[in-house]
Amino acid sequence: MKASRSTECEFWSLRWIRRDQGGVQRTSQLLAGCRSAFFIVPARHPSGSPRQQQQQRASRAAARAPAATEPYPFASAVQTFTTPPTTPTARGDSLLRTLNAHLSSQHPKADSYLPLFSRRADDRIRPGSVLTVTSYATPPTPENPSPATTVFSGVLIGIRRRHAGRDTSIRLRNLVGRTGVEMVYKVLSPLVKDIKVVQRAETSGPPVVAKDGSTSGPRRKPALKAARRAKMYFVRRQPDRLVSVAGIVKQAREREANQSKRR
Repeated sequence: MKASRSTECEFWSLRWIRRDQGGVQRTSQLLAGCRSAFFIVPARHPSGSPRQQQQQRASRAAARAPAATEPYPFASAVQTFTTPPTTPTARGDSLLRTLNAHLSSQHPKADSYLPLFSRRADDRIRPGSVLTVTSYATPPTPENPSPATTVFSGVLIGIRRRHAGRDTSIRLRNLVGRTGVEMVYKVLSPLVKDIKVVQRAETSGPPVVAKDGSTSGPRRKPALKAARRAKMYFVRRQPDRLVSVAGIVKQAREREANQSKRR
């Protein structure tokens, strides 16, 4: 509601605008103590999308505005200056990306851990692999540089990547006494002492070598097949599909012992 002062007589008038279904603006004016006026004003419907309307307005404004190189139309003594072309400013790196890279580089094993749990690295670890994580019970301090440690082995069922690898975490699952146990570790946490890959899960095994030495034939079945999903949460409802972690870890230890004896 907008109130306006009349110049013909001493009274106040009230005016409002409303739109009916036909797209017509009806303006009604009630005059206190005088006659009332009623008339119809056709509504203006903009044509085209908002972007097209903006382009049309810009083209009309450019047509009305004189060019920068044209002389001033009102006085010949006025100097006109041409506007130099604007060059786009150099776009720097993101602050958060730089901060995440700096914080990740502070970890002594960041160069070896981050490619293992990367999304597109060639030597990345796939879900279904068996890992062994050694973690500290308390953070190392100058007074106690070697605190007590705990070792947990399990199947990698999920990787959570956040902040360009700085907040990457892994989830391991194992069956302890027929009970499913899951542990989550931050890869770059100071409480994680070591992450060891016991056995990798592969999509396909090594190629079969023919008699002529060619490897173009079928490939062998992998010893530990990788999951088709990025998250293996289905093993919670299907524990039979979880591989025997104890047997794989035992075989890896025996293999290491034999290699040490040969040396």
